[in-house]
Amino acid sequence: MNSLVFELKKTWRTRKNYLLLSLFLLLTVVLFCVNTLLEKQEQQEMLASSQVEHQIRNNQYGEAIKVYLEEINQGIVSQEDGFRADADKGISLEGKLTLPTYPFYRTALNQELLKRQLTPQSLRFGTKNSLFTMILCAYVASFIGITCFLFLFGDTLSKELEENSLYFYLSQPINRVRLYLTKYFLVWSQSLLTLILILFAGWIWATIFSGSSSFSYPVIVFTEKSMELIPIIQLLGIVLLLFSFVLGFGFALHFLMSLLLKKTSFSLVGTLLILVEGYLIATSKYDFFRKIAHFNPFTYLNVSKVFVGYDFRPFSLFSIENQEYYAN
Repeated sequence: MNSLVFELKKTWRTRKNYLLLSLFLLLTVVLFCVNTLLEKQEQQEMLASSQVEHQIRNNQYGEAIKVYLEEINQGIVSQEDGFRADADKGISLEGKLTLPTYPFYRTALNQELLKRQLTPQSLRFGTKNSLFTMILCAYVASFIGITCFLFLFGDTLSKELEENSLYFYLSQPINRVRLYLTKYFLVWSQSLLTLILILFAGWIWATIFSGSSSFSYPVIVFTEKSMELIPIIQLLGIVLLLFSFVLGFGFALHFLMSLLLKKTSFSLVGTLLILVEGYLIATSKYDFFRKIAHFNPFTYLNVSKVFVGYDFRPFSLFSIENQEYYAN
């Protein structure tokens, strides 16, 4: 217990950690401000009815929202019928599409919103608390987040090896494996707690300056052959759980590089290069790597994109680009 307290004090006595943590919180505020501007632009471009726009901005479900969603679904059906009729006649489908590019997913999402009586929100630039928390989680639960946590806590072992301070511990009657595991799990757990702190800070900021939204808001998630709609809270839980394992893998790789190179800068650069190269290989189009991709930890470096169609499958068949209002 005393060793854990000592390691914690040693980690947080450095000014670098406080500066980096403050920077992460500042970037959270910047992301919120940028999303606020982009969300307003998106609403102005996509919404023709001022009454609907007012209700969406205030997150108020009403008759106007219901009619708006039903009209969109009817327009999608008419558009698809028109496409089929033109195709049967051999007419080329030219011109700019004014209705959603992915009608099946858009219709399913609209039906779910009608069922739950929820106002449509932007999953690209949303600023309501639950939506912004999910967007913030998508940025953190990625290669960017892994890199940040490596810079924040990754030098716990490599710096001691570089400064030869670790040899004092090794000269004592202490189990080396236990020492390494203690440092590893301490770094891993601190990273997860920091991640939760950042998400909680983003949730509080969005609640104060934008208001609340439902954690049951539906999100499109792809399965092997189709798709399903799950609430935001479930997606957050899945992403955070998987990211915790991916983060643990990243720290394990970094600790191994630290033991081999014994230099903080070399260990960080080497770890990042291996992660990038491993991800590029894991998501390549070679049949062998595609077959084992589900079991390859490098595949999941961008955790948040795996569940919304941005994984290693062909883009044209399985992915959805965030091009439409309130569609993820």
